[in-house]
Amino acid sequence: MGILISDFLSNKLRPVMKSRGYAKKGNYFLRQSGGMIYIINIQGSSLFSWNANETFYVNVGIISTEVENIVGHLCSIKETSPSKLLFSQVNLRVADIIPLESSSYTISETENADQCIDDIIEVDERLRQIQCTNDLYPLLFKSFANKCIWESTYMRYWAINGEWDKFDKIFEIQARFCQENKIETTLMKEWKLLCLDYEHKYPDISI
Repeated sequence: MGILISDFLSNKLRPVMKSRGYAKKGNYFLRQSGGMIYIINIQGSSLFSWNANETFYVNVGIISTEVENIVGHLCSIKETSPSKLLFSQVNLRVADIIPLESSSYTISETENADQCIDDIIEVDERLRQIQCTNDLYPLLFKSFANKCIWESTYMRYWAINGEWDKFDKIFEIQARFCQENKIETTLMKEWKLLCLDYEHKYPDISI
């Protein structure tokens, strides 16, 4: 991560996030309220730039500790690494939550990233409306719709709770996504075995 981004994190974004109840851990900001954990992550771009610009992305993670506890993954801000928390459940870019023309931000000696702070504040206001597991579902489905899932926390949670309508919806979304993008994943087999364990007929989609 470049010097300009690091300076932006520590001197501009950190005071704003602290005032909103977030604690900084490296390039992560974390806040816990009740059974929900909220994560804002600044990810530097790996693309090389010929000029003095530095590009970065803002990732958003949301975790329901209720879900983690039921499936046997005890997690907390203090004991779990921020990177593991970010990718354990819902993981989105800022542009997935609020309408933006681009998912990246640029900072330079002459160009600040103040718009990024405004966008993060707007996202945080929406996160504050998510106060329990049920509030998560709309964002959860959006998170799962356009990428391959490599983690089964919610599928196991729905199976344990008998919420097969949600299980089947994600199963179908992922099956079609894998078909369209010619992706092979062992998770689909794992989910089928999960259905067998609970005597549930999974959606009849060949993959």
